[in-house]
Amino acid sequence: MTAPDWKTFPAEIQEKLYQNIPEEWRDKTLKDKMLAEGFINAKEFIDTLVPDSEKKITSLDAPTLAKVIASRELTSYEVAKAFFHRAALAQQLTNCVIESWYPAALAKAKELDKILEETGKVVGPLHGVPISLKDQVDIAGFDSSIGYIGTYNHPKSENALLATILENAGAVTYVKTTVPMAMMAPETVSNIHGYTSNSLNINLTSGGSSGGEGSLIGAQGSPLGVGTDIGGSIRIPSAFQGLYGLRPSHGRVPYLRVTNSYSGQDTMPSVIGPLSPSLEGIELFMQTVVGAEPWRQDHKVVPIPWRDASEFKTRKLTIGVMAYDGCIMPNPPVLRAVDECVAALKRAGHEVIEWKFEEQAEFSDVGGKIFAADLGQEIRDTCAISGEPVVPVVEYLVDESTFPEILNVNQWWDLCNKKYELQTKFLAAWAESASKTASGREIDAIICPVWATPPFEKNKFESAVLGYSVPFNVVDSSVVIVPVTKVDKLIDLKDETYTPKNAKDQQVYDSYNPEVYHGIPICVQVACKRLEEEKAIAIASVLADSLK
Repeated sequence: MTAPDWKTFPAEIQEKLYQNIPEEWRDKTLKDKMLAEGFINAKEFIDTLVPDSEKKITSLDAPTLAKVIASRELTSYEVAKAFFHRAALAQQLTNCVIESWYPAALAKAKELDKILEETGKVVGPLHGVPISLKDQVDIAGFDSSIGYIGTYNHPKSENALLATILENAGAVTYVKTTVPMAMMAPETVSNIHGYTSNSLNINLTSGGSSGGEGSLIGAQGSPLGVGTDIGGSIRIPSAFQGLYGLRPSHGRVPYLRVTNSYSGQDTMPSVIGPLSPSLEGIELFMQTVVGAEPWRQDHKVVPIPWRDASEFKTRKLTIGVMAYDGCIMPNPPVLRAVDECVAALKRAGHEVIEWKFEEQAEFSDVGGKIFAADLGQEIRDTCAISGEPVVPVVEYLVDESTFPEILNVNQWWDLCNKKYELQTKFLAAWAESASKTASGREIDAIICPVWATPPFEKNKFESAVLGYSVPFNVVDSSVVIVPVTKVDKLIDLKDETYTPKNAKDQQVYDSYNPEVYHGIPICVQVACKRLEEEKAIAIASVLADSLK
């Protein structure tokens, strides 16, 4: 098969995506209309376009939707149509969808209504709930192109195990969302689909690599979505759109038949997890997936049933807090968000201590070397199929001046040993925290920034730094993202007295503009140890309640 022309093929794909939208929801001038009316927030603009009945439906989270469908207050079809309409509008405004099957999904919703009507029973805990999927989650008959032109038009023959579990539980899948080339960037852009904007401010990035998911859910075009994370790719888009997200530890959620870059790289593997407008949606997803016992089909899944962690909601917690990692100073609203968490937890009677890990800077060094072990050779080889160029944000992350050589097998082994050494030191530091607490117990969790800045402006990725997200990939922590506040240009003024410590710190400092970021959500990470997803969700719930 002749490879498509990378210069003309994207236009064909965009037209195909447009034609897949039901005719009554199409409008090629929609984005121009939004801008002409003075909107930069796609969610708010969509609110002016859809009927109140649909707005009411799309304001509900996944657990609530499951309940009202089961009680027959709403039909699966009504719910699906409301979310699909909004998703189609979001697609045209933010470029967040790469594959869609709206008519087939509406038919599936009708089928679920018929089953409920005839049997009086739901098929599972997600009966009728729409769920969006990151592009790499395989669906039979559709591509998993992961941001490349050369891998398009190679539809998959079988569903990912996770997709099958969700559909067996009653979920209605309907779209696959955009990713950056190779899924190796904190900004979602590729030659195949172009740029995916933040749904709360289209002049800003949606994050990456699950940027399409973040943008779609942020626009209320989906109540629950699936992302992946190897350096922050669930957590960054969640934070940039003010959502909850979970980076589970490796082996908790099945990755079987999920297409991936650097497949087989298992020393710091990509993990798969949910993004949601509510923490309850995160928990419902995990209970459903783990409850399906995926370890019976995916050898990489650990056989751990979902556990009760309610004790952490009722007892005094001890939390370690790291506002600044000693390398990159977060922008003022990020620091304020951490301060607000500390104050809220203390008001609620919890103990808060400073978390400091002496080898913090080594996390980014090890993570970066793992990402660039082949100096981007796989990326360049895949681009060569169509002749397309590597997009700048991906080229920037595998810069040969930073990582001068492809690692040989002995260097790779050394790197894996270095990662293991860091993991061991991290656990030791966690245990040592008991000597610093009033209770004499080690900390229950760490709270820290997700990202040093609010979502950066389109294509201005030079300030991107993974120093707050990558460490938890290195140690394979269970991490929940919690929305805290929004940028306030009157409060979050630039600190003119701060002197940056290094060149990257200077870039982060220079990038901050409170006028640009005003009103954008700021989130934090709640990190627990490996395979403690239940605990992380429970502590995130305590934090969220304390902030109210």
